[in-house]
Formats: sequence, C-alpha cells, structure tokens
Amino acid sequence: MRIRGWHAVASAAGAAFFVCAAGATACLPLTATPKSQPASGSGQATLNGAAAGCHPTYDRFVIRAALTTPKPAYDVRYVTTLVGPSGAPVSVLGNRRLRVRIAAAKAHTAGGSLLPAVLTPLCSRLRQVKVVEDFEGVVVLGLGIAGGVPKPFCVFRLTAPARIVVDVAH
Repeated sequence: MRIRGWHAVASAAGAAFFVCAAGATACLPLTATPKSQPASGSGQATLNGAAAGCHPTYDRFVIRAALTTPKPAYDVRYVTTLVGPSGAPVSVLGNRRLRVRIAAAKAHTAGGSLLPAVLTPLCSRLRQVKVVEDFEGVVVLGLGIAGGVPKPFCVFRLTAPARIVVDVAH
C-alpha cells in the first residue's frame, strides 16, 4: 500500500486505510452512479486535511474535517469537465473526472488554504486530486481517474476524526 497525503493528516488518515480496508463491505453499493448525502447539524465544516491511498483492488481518497464541525453535505459524481468558480475548466491527470462537492464547508482560514492545490498519488485508478473551488461555503475537489469507462466507486463517512471517504474500484 502506498499513501500520499497533505500535511500531518496522512498518518491519521492512514489509520483509516487499515481499519476500513478489512471492512470493505461497508463501502457498498459500488457503482458508477452519483452518490450524495445531506448535511446534518448547523454551521459550516472546516476541511483541514486530505490523503490518498493505493490498494490492490481499489484506491482511496479521504478528506478530513475538524472534529467540532457539523457533518457537511456531499455529492460525488463523474463529470465531463471540472469547472472552477471563474468558469474556466480545471484539468486533472486521468481519462475520467470524479467531482467531489462538499457543501456547508470551507477549506481555508484568514491565513490561507488548509489544503494544497494538488495531490498526485499516481495510483492504478486515482491519478490526481485538485482543489477546484473553495468559495461561498462550497468546496469542490476533482479526482482524475484512469480508465476508458467510469469505474465503480462508493462514498462513506468515518468519525474521530470526521472524514468523507471515496473508494474507486480497479
């Protein structure tokens, strides 16, 4: 397994890889159709870290939120083009693009961004992750996926710390 992450979050997210890899059945259904979940609680979540992991049968992307925040809404789906807030397209490595949209969230403070602009794990399927947007309570990340057809994926939440996990099948 190869893990590439942002900041000191990789070790915390890495623990999730070992815990969840054994319980992969928790990540069903595994399809290429959009997946979403509404927010719970009030206020805005602060996204403060991310990591990617390469596995023999799937690749994983994990985005972490501060512990004291509400659960933000998410919408994960394949898109033809990733579009930034200015309307300009955003390119990522890979033949397919998976858009991860997280609402009622931010990934910045007055001091700047809490997430680097790019993560390039070069896994079998998950090739690259870019921050597409962090504007007006919406954070959008673009995942570049290798392959000719959209690969099945699943999305789920973990706690302590709060995370949204996206697994992409090989």
